[in-house]
Amino acid sequence: MMADNRDPALTTFSDEEKFKDFSEVDSEDHEIGQYPSRTRSWRTVLLIVSSVIVAILIAIVAMSWTKSSHLKYDHCGTNANEARARGCVFETTGFTWLAPECADPATEAEFLEYIAKNEFKYYRTENYTEEVSVEEIRKGNGPGFFVREKYHLTHCLFLMKKLHRMRDKGAMIDGQIMPLHHTEHCMGQNLKALADTGFRKHDVQFSYTKFPYCGKPGGYNLEWPEQGTWTES
Repeated sequence: MMADNRDPALTTFSDEEKFKDFSEVDSEDHEIGQYPSRTRSWRTVLLIVSSVIVAILIAIVAMSWTKSSHLKYDHCGTNANEARARGCVFETTGFTWLAPECADPATEAEFLEYIAKNEFKYYRTENYTEEVSVEEIRKGNGPGFFVREKYHLTHCLFLMKKLHRMRDKGAMIDGQIMPLHHTEHCMGQNLKALADTGFRKHDVQFSYTKFPYCGKPGGYNLEWPEQGTWTES
């Protein structure tokens, strides 16, 4: 059975419209006899409101499309050399190569300050014996580095902040954090950690390099099970 993906607000709107439909009520009472015209008035109002909402949505989509169409590149390729050649920047916050329009220097600076203050480490090997400097990490070379779960949870929270910050200033959003499932993943991980202080404490964590689209969901190398492939969501 297919899931009902209707927006709850639209469902409520539809139910309210049905509740207000008295067109089939039979009565000789004059007041009740006025309901059909009131129903038509409500339907007129709803039609106008719906038209306005649709117009606004079309405008938003058009604006997003216009922004995206002005990009020289809407993604950064599949490796660091291609990314640099396209003028992309690397963000440690998400381990992502991004078009400048989708980068968030403010959140990146806050994230780097936080991990330095709390002495979060990056490692070259899965046994966590060889540390890697932040300076090397910021070059964006290679497939990625090993981190602890606490780093994973922290990076998730900063990416959620980035999502809202970019949305608030009307900036373009990268394809890694744009989909709802990324926020759901981050929320789920942090809730599990709150419920269990030992959650994934000893698990090996690998933060891998990604190449999201700019202005639309998806990109290259975004999903762990589908490494080395392009995704559209």
